[in-house]
Amino acid sequence: MVIPDLPPDEDRRLAALAVMDTKSEPLFDHLTALAAQICGTPVALLGLLDEKRPWFKAAVGCGRSEMPRTQTFCAHALLADGLFEVCDARLDERFADHPDVLADPPLRFYAGIPIRLDDGSHPGTLCVVDFKPRELTDAQREALKRLADAAAAGLMMREQALARAEGPDAEQPFHVLAQTTPLGVFRTDAAGHFISTNANWQRICGLPAGASLGDGWAATLAAEDSASVLSHWRRCVAQRQPFEMRYRLRADAGLRQVWARARPLLLPDGRLRGYVGIVEDVTDRISAEHELRESKALLDRTGRVAGIGGWTLDLQTEALVWSDQTFRIHDLEPGQQPTLDEAIAYYKPEARPVIEAAVRRGLSHGEPWSLELPLVTAKGREIWVLAQGQVDWQDGVPVRLVGAVQDVTEHHRAAVELEHNRQRLRVLYESTPALMHSVDTAGRVLSVSDRWLQRLGYKRQQVVGRALDDFMTPESARQVREVYRPAMWRDGHVSDCPVQLICADGTLRDVLVSAVAEYGPDGRPLRALALVDDITEALKHRAELAHEQQMRRQTERHVQELDQLLRERSEMLDVLAHEVRQPLNNASAALQSAAASLAGRGERQAQERLTRAQAVLGQVLA
Repeated sequence: MVIPDLPPDEDRRLAALAVMDTKSEPLFDHLTALAAQICGTPVALLGLLDEKRPWFKAAVGCGRSEMPRTQTFCAHALLADGLFEVCDARLDERFADHPDVLADPPLRFYAGIPIRLDDGSHPGTLCVVDFKPRELTDAQREALKRLADAAAAGLMMREQALARAEGPDAEQPFHVLAQTTPLGVFRTDAAGHFISTNANWQRICGLPAGASLGDGWAATLAAEDSASVLSHWRRCVAQRQPFEMRYRLRADAGLRQVWARARPLLLPDGRLRGYVGIVEDVTDRISAEHELRESKALLDRTGRVAGIGGWTLDLQTEALVWSDQTFRIHDLEPGQQPTLDEAIAYYKPEARPVIEAAVRRGLSHGEPWSLELPLVTAKGREIWVLAQGQVDWQDGVPVRLVGAVQDVTEHHRAAVELEHNRQRLRVLYESTPALMHSVDTAGRVLSVSDRWLQRLGYKRQQVVGRALDDFMTPESARQVREVYRPAMWRDGHVSDCPVQLICADGTLRDVLVSAVAEYGPDGRPLRALALVDDITEALKHRAELAHEQQMRRQTERHVQELDQLLRERSEMLDVLAHEVRQPLNNASAALQSAAASLAGRGERQAQERLTRAQAVLGQVLA
């Protein structure tokens, strides 16, 4: 933190600090409130600095009345020639380690202008403060300068105004304020009746100067708001309390929304002198804020549904703004204010050079970028985001970066898994035990399996890219071109198409080809995947089987013929046996009879011969 030097007019400046440690006064309160209102900041201060400390004569949005002089931004503003503005204190080396900048919420923006008295001294400053980086418009800078001039006039005439509270000079500070401010200004008596209004008040309320006095302003109130506004105003006057309210006025163009604030003016003895107040037409601002809220709500809902967050980076101030969805993607609560370095630090180290290179190309050549990058959230989750951005230009100069961020972790994982699956499928396809190939619509080979190559004896580089017809017999190639392929593109598939393929050694393989077609989103054919069934060996085995079956049928026929011959032989033998047995039986009976007759006669020799004849005849019968 840099400690500023003392101003060159320090002694004269300190001599003008008689107002230090006095009570609050409506004039300075209103000046300070106007500064905050016009500049759109949550904090505004009218500060006076002595040799040790700043002291706030009036303050809006600040609970402290003083702090060490070495820690105040106003000490730097006293040394400035005109407006002293710090757009982002975190990026300013003079204030980066300031306690207020490191506090929560952090002081990020400061704009102060010295209060210059007629003698050239600067007793203090009128400043505005915000907790986010920003920059005043030219109109806001001019208004702040005029309010500082009014504060200076009020300080110079304060003692005279207090000493002559009922004199004509007491009105001078009010008139200075009324002529300086772009808002409507009014003043009332102790009873709450209007005694003066400025031109802006008359324009906002649509009343001429005369009609605005007394209670004429009540006629401008919208019927729905009239009772509540008048009741609240009278209650504040009766209790000598500040009045602040937003209500509607009737105007030629319809109802207008105004914001009115008034503070009581007290005499030295504590009696109520009256009120001084301001009226601001906030119709357009409320409409704009409503539209902004609606747009922001729509954007936030859309971003939440789509999972897309937005961001902008001011190249001059390096002020970074995130949408609510961007905070959610980073596991942060919406509303925080990350710095550029903090935002970059969420990306993994290997992603940061990629981002820097893309931004450099955008700044140099106007190229937008779309990058898929790894990121670690505030909760330590490792995710992948799609970071997109482009450069906004103004008069040929880059002024800001705008872009979007989307959590694509699941998509990234799916893409990686898909690529792995493709690799695995390619390996599986090439190493499958089946014979497979794929062709494009022209019949060129896109891929083949290892088994296809092994079976036909080719190498992959000899096949891929060539026409499949080159590996078929002419007749098969003609059948494929004229019959099978048109049927496949028409019906989406074909089955068991007989084809003869030519091996690398010139031999032929008989195969059956089944194929399915793949089509694009527009219905046009892209490629076909074919499964090849090699039936060469099956056909050979089938021929051998047919031969064996023919031989078996011949053998069965021979067996049948032999059986027939055997049956006929048996029948012949049966006939022969019957025809021969009967004569032999007769002969045997005759021999027995002759033998019996000879035995009675004693012819022994003849009987032996008959016995031998009977034995031979018995052998023949057997």
